Amino acid sequence: MVSVSHLSDFVTQQTNVTGTTTPILEIQPENGTMLRFRDRVGQGSEKGIPVVMKLKDAGGNELPTDTEVIFRVLRPTDDEPVPVSQKEDNIAAWNGLSTKEQRNEENIDQTKMNLKGDRVNVRDKDVLRVEANSSTAIDWGNSEFYFGREAVEELPYEG
Repeated sequence: MVSVSHLSDFVTQQTNVTGTTTPILEIQPENGTMLRFRDRVGQGSEKGIPVVMKLKDAGGNELPTDTEVIFRVLRPTDDEPVPVSQKEDNIAAWNGLSTKEQRNEENIDQTKMNLKGDRVNVRDKDVLRVEANSSTAIDWGNSEFYFGREAVEELPYEG
């Protein structure tokens, strides 16, 4: 299992364009590797990938509850990114819990996002985008984003 967060070397932070769905993170595995994001993990009882996030603006305020978040993959053969998760149409569960509380076994099911399928494979030539639609711009100096370590595998890839 591998740690994937807003601070990982293979992750690029971006500021969203307000009022439209745009990337806030782009995850591109290192050459010769593939990341497998799993939709079911040993924590909690519900299906989904654990996501710990605290999204804030430049003033340190949480992004509005009605902020939408979705995961999309862009592959070399695609004209546009393809959705690989269900869209979360609000981030109330994440705003209501600290990052420590989000990691707690009792709360983990509240902060899972459902993937479309049992896993998403992201090859070294692909990009997994975490996209948001919010009326407020994210500030990465004040924000955090982590996938649950038990939900992400790093595998060798040749292709």
